[in-house]
Amino acid sequence: MTMLKRLFAMLLVGALGGLIASHSLLAQSAPTRPAAQSAPAAKGPRPDQFKYPPLEFKPPKAAEFRTVLANGLVVYIAEDHQIPWFEASLLSPVISGGGGAMGGRGRGASAGDRWQAGGAAGGGGRSFLEPLDKLGVEGLTGSMVRSGGTATMTADQINERMDFLAGTVSATGLSLHIRHVDEGLKIWLDLLNNPAFPEDRLQREKQSMMPGIRNRNRNISTVASRTYRRLVYGDGSPVVAEPTEATLNAITRDDLVAWHRKYWGANNAILVVTGDFKKAEMLQKLEATFGKWRNADKAAPPWPKPEQTTKAGVYMVQPQGVTPNQGIIQIGHIGVTLDHPDTPALDLMNYTLGGGSFSSRITKIVRTDNGLAYTANSSVQSQIHYPGVFQAFCQTKNETVVFAAQLMLNEIERMRAGDITEQDLAFAKAARLSAFPAMFSTVFGNIRNFATLELEGRPMDFYETYEARYAKVTLADVKRVAQKYLRSDRMIIMVAGNIDECKAGAGAMLPNQATIDEMAAKFGGRTIDGLAKKYGDGTVHIVPLK
Repeated sequence: MTMLKRLFAMLLVGALGGLIASHSLLAQSAPTRPAAQSAPAAKGPRPDQFKYPPLEFKPPKAAEFRTVLANGLVVYIAEDHQIPWFEASLLSPVISGGGGAMGGRGRGASAGDRWQAGGAAGGGGRSFLEPLDKLGVEGLTGSMVRSGGTATMTADQINERMDFLAGTVSATGLSLHIRHVDEGLKIWLDLLNNPAFPEDRLQREKQSMMPGIRNRNRNISTVASRTYRRLVYGDGSPVVAEPTEATLNAITRDDLVAWHRKYWGANNAILVVTGDFKKAEMLQKLEATFGKWRNADKAAPPWPKPEQTTKAGVYMVQPQGVTPNQGIIQIGHIGVTLDHPDTPALDLMNYTLGGGSFSSRITKIVRTDNGLAYTANSSVQSQIHYPGVFQAFCQTKNETVVFAAQLMLNEIERMRAGDITEQDLAFAKAARLSAFPAMFSTVFGNIRNFATLELEGRPMDFYETYEARYAKVTLADVKRVAQKYLRSDRMIIMVAGNIDECKAGAGAMLPNQATIDEMAAKFGGRTIDGLAKKYGDGTVHIVPLK
């Protein structure tokens, strides 16, 4: 058979070769025809010549989705028949998912994600109710609710069952095929009501958290963000408090049981539910399950009222045990709350300054024009219950840290001086108003937005008045907030990286030399000492790692 196969292959190759040769000879002998002149392409209208009717979008009303179960649990519910799926999430200021998945498919990302189940960010995932000597008890409780199993099912049994159902469940979320929703709700409520908190699992959870705590001073991004927040809010602020080895080791099983008993209940959460169901039928199922969830102590976290105590100036920090070849620059100071009347004007101002992606000034000057960084921007990070931060950011080579910082500061000063036009404002408004409908692009995201408003105690017509608040901002408003909130006398310039190399500044960089010379003349030289004299007390402050 082998010889026959070889013979057949040889014959096939020979035949193909003959065909190719014949085709080549025919092509060579064929007369050459003169190329026909192509007719000029028809010209249509330019894109800017098309006219479209204005987009009319009205957000839905929160009342259409809100209901309350017999035990007082607030539920935001909506039908979504796109696929046969069920998705639900608990939002709460005092109940954390401990890092568990909030729904398996991630279809609910929205503006409400300040209250992430399992988050640990100040103001959202952390409740500010934790004792300072036992920081981490909230997150550990949420994690153990899922990983420790219940009085009737071990964690392995829950994992095996959820795998069979092709779904996911955490302390604060359930996501699975709609045909399995009855069993899924039963398992989820069992987790919420009857967590076992086994001692051996608690020790494993603690040990799994230790490497992250021990190594957080080695990662330059983590060091930069933690240090900047410490400088803005102060070392003693609860906003920047975080678990340590000591606080985790101090947490006992009794602490988890007590935290769960005190705070985990229907009156401390809002349930968000979407899926391929009939609303009336699903409400009956929820009443039969979550309607029996007990109430706990009603908790309102003592929201912090931070004030910036760090003086303006230059602050530097170096990660532990590493010598990074790049430095991270964060420039700014404490900001305003999310519902402050000036927030829309600040947002539009920042869109031009550094928040408008490639169209913004900081991105253009640092990245596009001078090639110093991949990411360069600014942000107004507002919180609802306490002031957020204003921040300009970039990461660049050690030798160009000073140059990049000067470029960002120059754009901040330009904006503070009122260097912004009606065209800039119109572009920023168009971007914000055009993006508004996208906040309601998913059914889950829609009702999560409304649930978040109620959870935070904000006006329920926030989205109905959103466009009007942005539309009425004038150029005078933008110039006023730039002058008022971009504070040179409070400006913190923080650099995380190799301290010695970052301090030295830019050497001879021929393509950028003219701009380097211009910035050096304006900001006191090519080293970081000039910035310390202009924005601080002349000293470059070295920040110790905690």
